Amino acid sequence: MGLIRRITVLNRSGKTTQAVTVYRAPRKRRRTSPLLRPLERAARRLVRAQIVFGQEALRRHDRSNRRRRDGWLIDAPANLVESGRTAFNNETRKAVPFRLLPKV
Repeated sequence: MGLIRRITVLNRSGKTTQAVTVYRAPRKRRRTSPLLRPLERAARRLVRAQIVFGQEALRRHDRSNRRRRDGWLIDAPANLVESGRTAFNNETRKAVPFRLLPKV
């Protein structure tokens, strides 16, 4: 997927403005049956939540390590719990079957 999706040139003359699309990138169609589309969307959201969890855990690990000697070892359980909570609140809760759950 490229960075540029569309190039639009605006032609202005007096009070009229005309928009002309010069380039439009072709959109790739996802090959998923309509019945499985919500399930695929939820699975994609859960994978995104795992990425958020990993990034957050790494950020907290580095922060603990900077703060004190062997701090990552002392803070590891709390860091993993908080990373999981962040991932759950930010990504997983927005997925289709979990949308009804409250914030933790």
